[in-house]
Amino acid sequence: MSETLGLQLAPWKRTNELVAVGETLREVLDVVWVQDQMLARNVYVVLTALAQTGCGVGTNVTHPIARNPIEMAATIATIGELTTDGQRLEVGMGTGGALVSSLFDPGKAVTAVGEAIRLMRGLWRGDEVELDAFPELGGRLGYRPGAVAKLTFPVERQPSIVIAGVKPKIMRVASELADGLICPSNLPTMSIGAFQSGRFGELSGLDAAVAARPADLAPLRLIYGINVSVAPEREAARAYARRQIALVAGNPRLWPDLEAVGLDLESAADVKAAFDAGLGVDGAADRVSDSLCDGLVVSGTPDEVVPRMAELRDLAAAYGFGDFYIGAPLGPDPLEAAKLLCNQVIGEVWPERMLRT
Repeated sequence: MSETLGLQLAPWKRTNELVAVGETLREVLDVVWVQDQMLARNVYVVLTALAQTGCGVGTNVTHPIARNPIEMAATIATIGELTTDGQRLEVGMGTGGALVSSLFDPGKAVTAVGEAIRLMRGLWRGDEVELDAFPELGGRLGYRPGAVAKLTFPVERQPSIVIAGVKPKIMRVASELADGLICPSNLPTMSIGAFQSGRFGELSGLDAAVAARPADLAPLRLIYGINVSVAPEREAARAYARRQIALVAGNPRLWPDLEAVGLDLESAADVKAAFDAGLGVDGAADRVSDSLCDGLVVSGTPDEVVPRMAELRDLAAAYGFGDFYIGAPLGPDPLEAAKLLCNQVIGEVWPERMLRT
């Protein structure tokens, strides 16, 4: 049984379509997470629309590398005024993806995340926050020496902050400062292969993160994302999944992680070669092998995805994960995928949700 169940949306469709997905699943889910992707639809605008419809909302994930945490804190607190006590209000944060790194200097990104958490929480508490205490953010954003920031309105609901990341430094930030940790199944060291290797805690960094948690803090919330692509037609679902996997497999920095969990390195090299040849995401996706596809994203028809999602749920639950979300890409038609998830999938994987479908 999950404490919370969520859904992750990628901002690749029109905002009204994304809101329709949230509305379709609102009675089944506790929170709709939205990815913060540079140059895509604005995450905070989408969250505002979702909150207005009654959905619990959260970023999964945002980042302070290209944003000002002062504005982030004010924006999230403003969105919170649209929610009720029964709606979740979450901030998932990380260091940004490949696009962020291609546009902005990623140096000391982990330090920036830690500073952003402390700054945002101070603002939500109503503190007069001395910006000199945040030198990395100040250097990036040009805070004036001696400047002090304080929100002009009270924050009635304190959002929770959870961290997504795979390296030791960001895991330590999660341990020391955050409320929880996000682990998505489409990252090799957090995939089904990592569980089956018997080394999940080591490969994912989770064991070290839990051990480093200060004794005076509540235990870390452990949130597991099961990345899914579902459609009535099997090949359509799997083709859409391959597009997502190509973006992971084509990154050589992740190849040691792929090798560590026994995934197809030859296919990954073919994917990168397609990108290098200028074939784009479509050309690279054609080179994703079936084993690589199955290792990172659950894809297929509803009947096919249910047992594989249930397997991942059980593996994660046995490792201490209590919260779950169904992760992007969802399917080639997100609204159709939402209806399939609502009517044919969620109640099978999480039976306690059956009465709510």
